Formats: sequence, C-alpha cells, structure tokens
Amino acid sequence: MRKLNSKFKTSFISEEGTFLQNKDYFAFAELDNYACYVVADGIDEDKELESAKIAVTTFIRDFTAKPTMNRFILRKYLKDANSELIRSSRNVRLKASITVVVTNYSKLIYSVIGNTRFYYFKDGYLKYKSKDQSLAQNLVDDEMIPSDAMSKHFERNNLSSYLGQDNLNKIYISKKIKLSDGDAFAILTKGIWENCDAKEIEDSLEGAKEPKEVTDNIEEMILSKQLKEIENYTLALTFVEKSYIDPKRSKKIKIAIIVAILLLLVIAIGVGAFIIHKNRKQEAIASVNEGKQNAEEYIKNGNIEKADEEYKKALDTAKKYKLKDDIDNLTEDYKYTEIVLDGDKDLEGKKYDDALDKYVLALEKSGEAEEAGSDYVLKKIDIAKECVKVADLLTLADKQYDDNDLDGALKNYLDVKDLAVDYYLKDEKKEAMDKIQKIYDQKAADAKQKKADDDKAAADKKQAEDDSKKAADDAAKKAEDDKKAAEDKESKAIDLRKNGDLKYTAGDYVSAKMYYELAKKSFEDASDTSSADELVDKIALMDKKISETSDKKSEADKYAQAADAKYAAGDSASAKVLYLLAKDAYNSLGDADNLAKVTEKITAIDKASAKS
Repeated sequence: MRKLNSKFKTSFISEEGTFLQNKDYFAFAELDNYACYVVADGIDEDKELESAKIAVTTFIRDFTAKPTMNRFILRKYLKDANSELIRSSRNVRLKASITVVVTNYSKLIYSVIGNTRFYYFKDGYLKYKSKDQSLAQNLVDDEMIPSDAMSKHFERNNLSSYLGQDNLNKIYISKKIKLSDGDAFAILTKGIWENCDAKEIEDSLEGAKEPKEVTDNIEEMILSKQLKEIENYTLALTFVEKSYIDPKRSKKIKIAIIVAILLLLVIAIGVGAFIIHKNRKQEAIASVNEGKQNAEEYIKNGNIEKADEEYKKALDTAKKYKLKDDIDNLTEDYKYTEIVLDGDKDLEGKKYDDALDKYVLALEKSGEAEEAGSDYVLKKIDIAKECVKVADLLTLADKQYDDNDLDGALKNYLDVKDLAVDYYLKDEKKEAMDKIQKIYDQKAADAKQKKADDDKAAADKKQAEDDSKKAADDAAKKAEDDKKAAEDKESKAIDLRKNGDLKYTAGDYVSAKMYYELAKKSFEDASDTSSADELVDKIALMDKKISETSDKKSEADKYAQAADAKYAAGDSASAKVLYLLAKDAYNSLGDADNLAKVTEKITAIDKASAKS
C-alpha cells in the first residue's frame, strides 16, 4: 500500500481561454501502488468530438486495468489511445498532443507526444523539462533560435508527432526520476507555456503551501496580461509532500551488495576465461600461420597432397576459433589444392579433358592463393595438353587405319609413340607400337598380294587375247540374235503399253505406270524412240494421278511391295523397274534405310542378269 505511506497533493486548472470551446482535458488516477496524471490538447477542428478527452480516458482506462511503469506496456497504452482517436474520427481526423506522468510514489517517468509539456521542480527550481516534438524545438536543438523564443515562434505548433497519426513511431518515454520530499511536478498545455515561462512558475512555488495556490496565481497572472488571444490552457501541479520509502530498503541494499559481489566474481571468472581463451586463440593463430607456411613450402616442392593436408588442418583450427580473415583466405587456398588434386586424379585416370579444365581453373585461383604452385599447375597443363593431343592422334590414326589410309595412320601412330615416350604414357605407347606393327604386317601382305595380282593379270591378258578371237565370231551370231530380240521387244512393248492402258482405265495408276515404264524401256531397247517418247506424257500423267491419290511414302512403299511381288514371281525386269521407281521416291523423301534396301535389291537383280 504505497499510497498510504506517501502524500501527494494535486491541483489543476483547465479553461477555454479566449476560445468558445475548451479542447484541453486533464485527469489523474491515484491507485494503491501506482498513480498516473494525463493531460491532452485537442489540435483538430472537430466541434462535436473531444479528442483530448478520448485520448486521456483511453489511457487511464488501460492504466487502471493494469497499472505499471514498464516502458513497453506504457508505449502500448499510448498506441491504444492513438488507435482510439483514429477509430472515433468521423468528419475530420481527430488529433491531440498528450503528456503522461506515471509514478510508484517513489519514482516517476513521463512521456510526451506533441507539444504538451512536463516540468519537474526540486527545491523550488526547474530541474527537468520535456522537449516538444515540433519544428520549433528542432530549431532550438540546432541552436538556430534561443529557447525563450519558442513560445512565440510560428513553427511551435508544426508537430512531428501527435496522437491520431497512422504510424505513431516517435513516442518519447523518459528514464526514471527519483522523488524526494518537497519536490513538485507539473503537466501543462500550450495555453500556459506560451504565456507563462518556467521562471514565473518557480516564483509562484516560492512559499506556497498548497498546489492550488500556485495554479490560481499562474491563471491570475496570465489573465492579468489582458492578451487579445489566449489558447485553451490547462495546468496540473502535484506536490510530493512525502515520497514512499521502502521499509525493506536496507535488506535490498544488502542483497544488492551480495549480487554485486557475485557479479564481480562472475566477471573475474569471465575475465580469466577470456584470458585463457585469448591465449589459446593466439596459439591457434600461430598454428594457423605455421600451417600456411608449411603448405606453401610443400606447394613450392610440388607436394600438393601434403599442402592440402596442411591447409585443411589450418582451416579447421581457424573455424574452431572463428578467425574470420584466416577462414576466408584458407578456404580459397584449400579449394585451390583440392582442385589441383582432382586434376591429378583425372590425369591419372586418363580423363585428360577433365584434368585440363581443373588445372585451368586452379591456375585462375592461384592468383587468390598468392601465385603459389603456378609452376606446378602450368607443368601439369602442358602434360594434360600433350595427353589430349596423344588421345586425339590415336583416334585420328584409328580412323585412318579403318579407312585403309595406312600411310597417314602410320605417321600419326609414330607421332603418338614419340609423345608417349616423352610423357611416360606406357599404355598409349604400347597401343601405338601394336598398331605400327600391324600396319607393317598389312603392307607386307599387300605387297605379296600385289605380286600375285600382277601374275594373274598377265595370265588374264593372254586369256583375253584368246577370248577376243572367239568374241569376234560370237559377235556376228549375236547381231543376228539381237535383230530377232528387237523384233520380240517391239512386240512385247506393244503388249505392255496395252496392259498399261487397261490398268489406267481400271484406275490402277501404279500398275499402269509400271507397264508404261516397261513399255518405254522395251521401245527404247527396240530403238523405237518415237513410241518411247509418246509414253513419257502417259507416265507423267500417271505420276500426277498417283500424287493426287497418295503421298510419296505410300507411293514408294507400293512400288517396293509391287517389286517384291514381281521379283518373287520371277519377273526380274518388272521388279527392277518398280524398284527404280521406289528408289527415286525414297531418295526424294531422304529415306536412307529404305533407299539402301531398294538399291541392294536392284544390285542383286543386275548381278543375276549379268550371270544369265
């Protein structure tokens, strides 16, 4: 029950001044353990709603429900008052300045939003004074105008913060102020501080026994000035005749001393632990530096694997002691050696292109590793390039060998052998030597075969001479046979043309074209060019008819199927014509597979005809 063991006296005045309506509002609540004093100044033009009253009553309602001096909760109460003004706005946006004082009867804190004010007096003199949240206050803070000019400055009501804002961020809450017997504090609106400075309030406090004496004197003094215009004015003054003294204060002091001693002990332990940690950290730094130096020496000697191990140990130590700069540098160095080792593994595994890519990447990162090991990497790049060259030469030589370009293949295999010797590529050397020996064996076999071919050519020449005489005798007989065959072909061509006409009439354009092609071939064989030329137009007509009823693929398939049937029936001549037609169609379609099959069948027919 702090209130019963303390004595606070409060008096206030609140008037409209020379205006028709008083938009100021003051209220206070003194509870068992806490008290609050709130004044607000309505700064909107609403004639119906009292923004100051809404703000004050909202704050006191929240405070009395849960009294506290917690700054976070008090800030929430002020935001609630701000939200209530926004919700209550109808014709215009409601706005207000507010000052709040909260005390537990032994200490107080205050909050100011806008340009209502808080004054705190000790021994009759002003000790604490709130700052306005206005442009005029900013000018004073920047020493552009004197503080005593604020009460008349035209920017005194240009506020940077006030209740009624959508985003209320500038909520000032003071630190706690210790109360002493005989102290006094006041909260006031601009109608007071514009017309009465703090010194005049100090003068009124002198000799006053009751706060009402002071508030009445201040009001009388303002009115006596007979000003043409006086803003709404409100002044609330509280005398702290007796502040609350905690009966357990001495015990709390002892506890505070014990806590302080324990705190000092904890600090001492912490300092000791810090010193130990610092020493270990220094040892870790030395260990990291030693690891880096060892790694650099290993790199210079070309031992990347050991360098990688040293970088890894140094990096782990740096991470353990959170040595940020060393972590960043060692991470780059460790990545560098890892890339080089990966390149060495690829090179050993004959993945030459992958190895080359990794060595080039390592060379780019060697700048970040202070050029360490660039000679090693450059040497490995040269080896990888030559290995790639060896692999490419082997591939080229193998292709030349398969294409029977033995001389070109031999030259490249010899180059592979020389490079493999220079770069210790045992497998590639053996492969090249095996292929070289194979080529030599092939050349010897070819020479032997050539001699046999030459001997056979001589024998064939003699045989040809013998055959020549016989051929002359046969030629006369063949001429007689050819004449008779031509007559037979003429007759056959006429029959084929007739069959084509019949098929055309029946609508079988593919068969008609086949017969016309066969007839044309027979007329040409019989040297009847005029009849053959007449069939060109008919064949063209059949092509048109076929294209109108079927696409090229269907046409080609039909030709091929018809040819297969003719060939199976033993009619090779008709089959060949149809195969040729299918070949043309497949060729125009770019159908390589079917083109090859048809060509193969035509070749078979030609070979069979040649033998007969």
